[in-house]
Order: sequence, then C-alpha cells, then structure tokens
Amino acid sequence: MADSIGEHLDRLGRNQNPGLKDLPAWARGIIRLDIRGDERVDQWFITLEKGKARVSRTGREPDAVICAGRPVLDQMARGEAKFSPSFFRNDLIVEGDLRLADAFGRLLFPGPPMAHHPRDFVREEGAKRDREDRKPPGR
Repeated sequence: MADSIGEHLDRLGRNQNPGLKDLPAWARGIIRLDIRGDERVDQWFITLEKGKARVSRTGREPDAVICAGRPVLDQMARGEAKFSPSFFRNDLIVEGDLRLADAFGRLLFPGPPMAHHPRDFVREEGAKRDREDRKPPGR
C-alpha cells in the first residue's frame, strides 16, 4: 500500500519516525500543516522538541505554516518528491520560520527509501572492491 501523508503523521505522532533522532537541537517549535483537498483544508499541528514530536488537530500559534495539496504531500510521503524542490516549484507554501519548516520537511519527507548519500555509496563500493581484492586468485 502506498504511503500517505496521514500515515506519515501517524508514525510521527507515535515518535516512530527514524529521523527524529537526527533533528537538530535548535529545531523546536510548532508547525501547522494545512492539507488542501476536496474543497476543504485539514489542519495538523506538529510540536517538535528534544527529538520528540506531538501531532494533534489543534494547537497554539504556530512558528511556521506549511500549506500544500494532498496529492503533493502524498507524493512526498512516498518519496516521489522532496520538500525543498517542491517549495521552489511553488507546490507548497511556507509562512513563518522557514528554517524550522525546512528541518521538518527533511525529517518527515527524507526522499526515496532506496536512496543513498553519495558518500555512503562510495564507501560501500570501496568495501566491496577491498573484499574482492583480498580473495585468493582462482576462486
């Protein structure tokens, strides 16, 4: 089943998002996520602090507001789109603390599940070559 923004928010609210531990110490605050679709807007409030997240339907005044259509957020949840390029294409709108919104976007929408950082890829390939070089000849 394809991931949706709702499933991502559910996992985030249960602190089951692996990116929470990588959240910078400065990334604390309230983000309101406005999900547009079918002539209505669903609002979610995400409170980030100390590597934990709370997700609710109501909240205090947000530090940042992210507004996007459900199809865009679902694509991001599946790893088919990334936060920053979507922002620069005007597929989503950010108001308030852009730095906090960007940290949240990177946390919630890390990219395709099979994606590798180039340095990790080079390390893995180098380790494979080292193992192959150590094999005795003729095998």
